[in-house]
Amino acid sequence: MVELINKSQIGGDDAVSYLPEDAYDGITEVITRSGKLVAVLPSPGEAKKVASYAITPDGGYGSVVIHSSSKDITHQSFDDWAF
Repeated sequence: MVELINKSQIGGDDAVSYLPEDAYDGITEVITRSGKLVAVLPSPGEAKKVASYAITPDGGYGSVVIHSSSKDITHQSFDDWAF
């Protein structure tokens, strides 16, 4: 587990990754702590970008978790998700 953004840095919400560090480069999903799907992306790098924004007040999702996934990709990149 890697904590990407710490609660003390941004208003109480955090982004946590359950991916092996530097060992996984496949489809990745970002979900809320309650299990709501935020996005399924082709790589951990894009998922981390989405997670980092999703937890901000503008993102509006609160705390999120990143997992490997076998689901169909919903967004190709952070830009595709955000805009």
